[in-house]
Amino acid sequence: MILTLLLALLAITSSAIRYSFLPELIFLTKPLHETCLNLLPHSLKTTASLQALVCGRNFQSLEAAKIYTSAGLIHLFVVSGSHLILIHKFIEFIFVKLGFKKAELYGLLVLFFYAAICEFNAPVTRSFIGLVFVYRLKMEHKYWHKDFVLMIVGFFCLILCSTWVHSLSLQMSWLAALGIIINDRTLKYKNKLMKQLPFYILYSLTFSCLGFPQVCTVVIALFFTPVLEFILLPLAFLVLLFPFLNSVFEVVLNITNQILSKMELSTSTELTNIETTIFLNWIFILSLHIYLYFNRKKT
Repeated sequence: MILTLLLALLAITSSAIRYSFLPELIFLTKPLHETCLNLLPHSLKTTASLQALVCGRNFQSLEAAKIYTSAGLIHLFVVSGSHLILIHKFIEFIFVKLGFKKAELYGLLVLFFYAAICEFNAPVTRSFIGLVFVYRLKMEHKYWHKDFVLMIVGFFCLILCSTWVHSLSLQMSWLAALGIIINDRTLKYKNKLMKQLPFYILYSLTFSCLGFPQVCTVVIALFFTPVLEFILLPLAFLVLLFPFLNSVFEVVLNITNQILSKMELSTSTELTNIETTIFLNWIFILSLHIYLYFNRKKT
């Protein structure tokens, strides 16, 4: 509890004096990000998606992201916490196969530079700090509840970059992590469709600002998430290494887009402004942490 209060105080202080550490790393992030963009093949049909999936670049136009937003899949087309975990597992697997004794540690070092390539955006940084924190706890043979670790990591993010107190992407990443914890506690033995519902509910306040996707997107996410995470994402990274595979990536992307287009999905009109949404989201996030704290299973 003392640690939580201390970090909360530091986060508030950082926000009050408006100091952010991460922008100081621009000397590292900018050249790495630009190099990543330049290494990718440039095609009118695939450039935006490749740059988003591999280099963590935001879509440059709303039109390019519209189809994924209306389908509730836009989070899969930006480098986020779930992507970072998959990448870390793959890197760790490679180091294990190469015989490295500290494969997890070396994987985190490589992941640091990948986070830099993504310009330390809020979701990536939150996930990276979380992985480092969990690794440290494991080395010291300590067990902390996942919701407590998530809160500590969130405060660290706000300390590192005070402007993220206004970041909707950090909140969405935080809420996604909370959704995973809630699923693990309450819906662990339920079917996959039921496990998609908490995410839709947790994003309700955010949807009130960005527009509500249709409820059927819960089912769409169930089927398309594995395709995008285990086919499109690895293929995008292979294009970085083998540019000739861009034609294969284009085919898979076109098929995905055509299927989504046929569904004629849309979002409702925006209801609240972003400042109100962000304020309400912080209250919601803190309320969820309080709820999880008082409803922990005794071990």
